Amino acid sequence: MPGFARRPLAVFVCCLFVGAQASHAADDALRLQLSGVGSMAEAPEESPEVMLLAAADVPLRLRQERRFNVQGKKRQASTPVVVGIEFPAVLKKDDDFPLFVSAEQIEGQAEELTVAEGNVELRKTGSLILADRLTYRMLDDEIEAFGSVRVLQDGAEIDTPHLKMKLDEQIGSAEDVRYRILKETPSRFYSSTPTVITVAGSNANTSGAPMMLNVANSYGLPTQSPPQRPTEANGRAERVDFEGENQFTFFSNTFSTCKPGQDDWYLQTAETHLDYDNNEGTAKHASLWFGGVPLFYSPIASFSLNGQRRSGLLHPHFSTSTRSGLDFTLPYYWNIAPNYDLTLFPRYMSKRGTQLGIEARYLDHNFQGTTRAEYLPNDESQNRQRYGYRIEHVHNLGRGVTAAINWNGVSDDFYWQDMSSRLLQTSLTQLPKQVSLSYAPSPWLQSSMQVLRYQTLQLDPTVPITRPYFLEPQLNITGYRPNVLHTDLSMIGQFSRFTHVDSTKIQGDRLVFYPQVSMPFVHPAFQITPKVGLHMSHYGLSNQVVGQESSFNRVLPTFTLDSTVIFEREGDWFGNGYIQTLEPRLYYVNIPYNDQSQIPLFDTALSDFNFAQIFSENRYSGYDRINDANQLTAAVTTRLLDGETGVERFKAMLGQRHYFKPQRVAITGETVRSSDFSNLVAAVNGLVAPKTYTDVAWEYNYRDNVSERFSAGVRFQPELGKVLSASYRYTRNQLTNDSTVDQIDVAGQWPISAKWYAVGRYNYSLRDKKTLESIAGVEYNAGCWAVRVVGQRLAAISGAPNDTLFFQLELNDFGSIGTNPIGLLRRSIPGYGKINELPNSSSLLTSP
Repeated sequence: MPGFARRPLAVFVCCLFVGAQASHAADDALRLQLSGVGSMAEAPEESPEVMLLAAADVPLRLRQERRFNVQGKKRQASTPVVVGIEFPAVLKKDDDFPLFVSAEQIEGQAEELTVAEGNVELRKTGSLILADRLTYRMLDDEIEAFGSVRVLQDGAEIDTPHLKMKLDEQIGSAEDVRYRILKETPSRFYSSTPTVITVAGSNANTSGAPMMLNVANSYGLPTQSPPQRPTEANGRAERVDFEGENQFTFFSNTFSTCKPGQDDWYLQTAETHLDYDNNEGTAKHASLWFGGVPLFYSPIASFSLNGQRRSGLLHPHFSTSTRSGLDFTLPYYWNIAPNYDLTLFPRYMSKRGTQLGIEARYLDHNFQGTTRAEYLPNDESQNRQRYGYRIEHVHNLGRGVTAAINWNGVSDDFYWQDMSSRLLQTSLTQLPKQVSLSYAPSPWLQSSMQVLRYQTLQLDPTVPITRPYFLEPQLNITGYRPNVLHTDLSMIGQFSRFTHVDSTKIQGDRLVFYPQVSMPFVHPAFQITPKVGLHMSHYGLSNQVVGQESSFNRVLPTFTLDSTVIFEREGDWFGNGYIQTLEPRLYYVNIPYNDQSQIPLFDTALSDFNFAQIFSENRYSGYDRINDANQLTAAVTTRLLDGETGVERFKAMLGQRHYFKPQRVAITGETVRSSDFSNLVAAVNGLVAPKTYTDVAWEYNYRDNVSERFSAGVRFQPELGKVLSASYRYTRNQLTNDSTVDQIDVAGQWPISAKWYAVGRYNYSLRDKKTLESIAGVEYNAGCWAVRVVGQRLAAISGAPNDTLFFQLELNDFGSIGTNPIGLLRRSIPGYGKINELPNSSSLLTSP
C-alpha cells in the first residue's frame, strides 16, 4: 500500500528531529556543567539537576543564533545540509564581515527581516549592540533596538532606550542617550623636542641653564612617555544623530572629558557636533561649568578634541609681575592651511600699555620658517616705543643649493629683561643678523657663504660686553674624500672680511687654505691614524697702526698621530651581565713656531680645556692663532655596556697632555704656560644607582692645587612625574684667575599627596651671593583637569628683580584658562612632565 510505505519514513524524520533537539539540549546541559566546574565548591548541587532536566527531556529555553551575509544583498541558494558532517564557516569574497545575532527568541523572514527578543546581542566587526528587542532589516542593513540598548562601536559607547541605525554607513539616531567616546591622541607629557641650551660664559648672571635637562634614553631613566594616550568624551543628550564614521551631533547635551559620574566640569549646549576625523568640536549656546559654577557663555563655540590648535580665539593668558603689572594676552590662531598658520598676540600690561604680537609659521617640501614680531607703540613706564623681532627661514633651492636667514633685533638693550620672564632669553647679549647660502655639488665637497652682523646688548654698564667683528662676507669650502689610494684627503678653505662698528679698529681680509692627508690603519682592536697638513694664511689689513705692515703671510706644517686600543671583558654585577671596556688613547701633535704677534684677533679666543679640546690640534678657536705644539695627550676611557643590548650604562675618562717644548704663541691676556704638563681632566657620566644618573666633569690644576673648572650633576627619576636634580658649576677664568661661574642649582617635581605635586627650582650664585632664579609652585591633578600655581623670582637681570605669578586651570583635551607655566617648568626643571597626561593613572603615589 502506498500510504503504508510513507508512514515509516515520516516516523523516521520525526525521530531524527526530536533526537537533534535532545542532543542540543544535552550539549547545552554539558556546557553548563563544564562551566560550573570552576565554581564546584560554591554550588556543587546544580550539576545533577541540570543532568536530570536533560535526561527527562524537559524543554529548555535555548538561545538562538543566526549568521547573516550583510555584504551581499541578494538571496543566495541554500546550502544542502549534510547530516553527520560539520563544515567550518568559510568566508566568501563578498562575505568579509559577517554579522551574528543571538537572542532568547528569533523569528522573521530569512535574509530579509529578523526580530530578536530577550538578551539580544548583535555582533559585527567593530560593533557590538545589546538590547532587549531588536529588529534587523538585512536589505537596508538597518537595525532598530528597544529597551536597555547599549552600542559599542569604534571606541564609542552609547546607552539609550531606542536606537535606529544603518550599520555599515553608521547613520542613524538615538534618544535619551548617555555616551562615552574613547580615542587616542599624541601624548604631551614630555616636550616633543629636546631643549637646546647655549650658555654664555662671560657673565655669571647669564649662566642659569640647568645641567641635567637632556639625558639619553639608554641610561634607563623614564625620559620617554608612550607616544599615544587615551582621551575620552562623555555626557548626556536628549538625542544623538550618527552622521557617519567618527561624526556625532548631540542635542540638549553635556560634554566633558571627565570619567562618567565625575561632573567636575562640563560644557552644556543646545547642540554639539563632534568631528573626530578633524579632531574638532562645535557647539551652539554653550556654557562652561566648573565645580557647579558657570564660567562663561557663548552663542557659538568651537574647541579641539585633542588639545591641538585650531582657528579661532585661543584661551586667554594672564599673569602679574612687578615690572609689567597685570599682564593679559588673548591670542587668536588662524590655521591658514595644514602647513601655514598665523597667531596674533594682543597683550595688555597695566604698567606699560597695549602690545601687539604676531607669529607666522610655514612648512613646505623645500622651505620652512618662522617670523615673530612684537610692537609696543608707547611704553608708559619709559615713554617710548619698543619692539622685538625674529626671522628664521631655510630654503632648499635645488641642485645642492640652500639659503637661510636668521635675523634678530630689539629696540633697546633691556627689551628682553622687561618683556620676558625667561632666564635664558633675558641673558641674550649678542643677537645675530645672518644671511647664508650653501652649495654642495657632491657628497665630499661643501661650500657656503654668509654675511653676519650682531646687535650687542649692554645689560650692565659697569661690565661692558665687547662688540664682535662682523663677517661681510665669509666664504667657506670644505672637502673630505676617503679611500684615495688608502688615504683620506681633506681640505678647508675660507675667506673672511672683518668689519667693525668702531671705525678706528683694525679691519681687513683673511684667506685660509688647509689641505690634509691621513692614512688610517683600522683593526677591530685598535686604530692608528697619522695625518699631515699645511696651514696657509694671508692677511690684508686696513687701519693698521702706523709703522706696522698691512699684509701678512703664514705657512705652518702640521703633523698628528692618533692611536686607540680597545680591551674588553665580560662580567656579572648583581645578576646582570655586562661588558667592560678599557680604551687607552695617545694623540701626538707637532706644529713649529711662527711669530704671529702682529696678526690681530678677529674671531679667536682661548678654548675651554676639556675632552673635546684635548684631542684637537689647536687650543685656540678661529684661525688668527695657530699654537706651536710638540705635545702628547694620554687618556684612558672605560665603559660599562649592557651584556644583552650593548647599550652604554656608564663611562669614565681621565686624560692629561705632556708638552715637550715651552709655549711661545699666546693671545692678549693669556698667561704663558711654564709647566711640562697640562691640567688633569676627568669626566664621569652614567648610572651610579637604579634610576640615578650623574654627570661630572673636572679640570684640576695640580701644580697650584686649584680646580680650573668643575661641574657635577645628579638626576634621580624613578617614575614619570617623579624627578629630583641637583648640580654645581664652577669656572675659573684662566686669564684673570677669577671665578666666572660659581653656582648651585636644585630642581624637582614630586607628588606630595595623591593628587598634589610640588615643583620648584633654586639657582644661586655663590660668587655674587645672590639668587639668580627661584621657582616654586604646586600642581593639582584631578584626572580630567589640573590647576597650576607657580611663582618665579628672576634676579639675574639689571635693576630690581622681577616677580611673576602664574595661574592656570587646564581642562584636559579642551583648553586652559590663565598663564601657561609649562614652558617655564620644562626648561627649568629637568625631566618635568605634565601630570594630567600621565599614561597610566592620575596619581603616581603607590596605592596601599
